[in-house]
Amino acid sequence: MKQQSEKRTEVAVRLLVETLTQNLNDTGIVLDEFEATHNDWECAQSKQYCALVAGHFTLKEAIDKINNRLNK
Repeated sequence: MKQQSEKRTEVAVRLLVETLTQNLNDTGIVLDEFEATHNDWECAQSKQYCALVAGHFTLKEAIDKINNRLNK
């Protein structure tokens, strides 16, 4: 039972990192597109853009924290 739980946790962490990485890539594409079509002032004034930037960097931090923990 203990071994099964450890295996399930390992799979869950792998899937979590994969999902977070895909979300990071997707939000990066959207941010790049927004930045290509809006000037700096428009970007700064967009609540949705600013929220997506915050989420994007939070995803990166989460991925880094998980990987650092796994690589200790």
